[in-house]
Amino acid sequence: MLKKISAFLLLLTIFSVYSCSGTKHIKLTVEEKPSPIAKQTSIVSPPVKVEKIYSIGPVSYRAKIFIYDDMIYIGSTNKNLYMINLKNLDAKKFDIKEPIEAEVYADNYIYVGTKKGQLFKIDYKDNIVWKKQFEFPIVGSIVENDGYLYITTTNNTLYKIDKLDGKTVWKFHRNTAPMSVKGFSIPVFTNDAIYIGFDNGMLYKLTKDGDEIWQVKVGKGELFVDVDSKAKLTNSNVYATSTTGYTQAISIDKAMPVWSKEISSFANPQISPFALFVANEKGGVEALDPQSGSTIWSKTLSYNYDVYSMYLSGNDYLFCLLSNGRLVVLNALNGKIMQIFNLGGTFDSKFTYYKNALYIISRNGSIYKIY
Repeated sequence: MLKKISAFLLLLTIFSVYSCSGTKHIKLTVEEKPSPIAKQTSIVSPPVKVEKIYSIGPVSYRAKIFIYDDMIYIGSTNKNLYMINLKNLDAKKFDIKEPIEAEVYADNYIYVGTKKGQLFKIDYKDNIVWKKQFEFPIVGSIVENDGYLYITTTNNTLYKIDKLDGKTVWKFHRNTAPMSVKGFSIPVFTNDAIYIGFDNGMLYKLTKDGDEIWQVKVGKGELFVDVDSKAKLTNSNVYATSTTGYTQAISIDKAMPVWSKEISSFANPQISPFALFVANEKGGVEALDPQSGSTIWSKTLSYNYDVYSMYLSGNDYLFCLLSNGRLVVLNALNGKIMQIFNLGGTFDSKFTYYKNALYIISRNGSIYKIY
């Protein structure tokens, strides 16, 4: 009898180990290849704390913090590149000698774009490895994909650049708008395509060789119609907004709007399995059905200021930052306000997530940690 019990316990132990290891394997697989509509896996959950951790001086419109290996990288209009260690808040700066407007990118080297159109590759001893001159200022974000850099310049041009030597692989150019907010969206990459919005109110789908597949008008009219919010993708649709115009669900294959709502937005839309979250031009946030565009809930956060930044954490909590520094944490399921903070100052940058915390910078260069 004891032998039977021992054998049973042995089998049960083997089964448990096998099941646990199998479960871990499944989780790792999902993290490596997330579904586009459910890749919000980070958790910054209320109640949260807000802490001002550093100040660097004035930054440009839409300045964004980049974080790599526990180090913040941010350029300023006072011509300096700042590196701030998140562990001890020690900082050093490199004098780039030109105002920096684009988001910095860093790995084993640092890549910095300037208002005068120069792109620098710098090592960590402040030595220039190479530099490249463009005809127009570098704005938006410097993004890396498959070993190449992608940068945008103010004349509505997207460049693919070789990281090793700075040579141009290809460029994609379209006409600029007569007047704009100076906005360009961050490119979104799939296995075989690139999605990017320009200040002419258009969203473009490109091949990886830089050829246009299709274009769809998201802006309304010709003035201040920038598509400067990063598009969101599902298996069948791409979602995009314009600063003056519409929020649209566009069929990836047919290049036609599945639905369109007259909602203008400055903030990056956020998406969960049940809702698309869009900041409207009236100081509010709307949760829309991704399939139909119908309103699930709507919440007004201010009658005088716009929401410039949103971040969806764990599909449950929506962090919203207004231009006057008011930070509002919402329950993503019903729009209920959970927390409010008043940071003060002026904000138009985007949130950066890193290790269970959000980071944001004001126009006067104050850096805040939300955790």
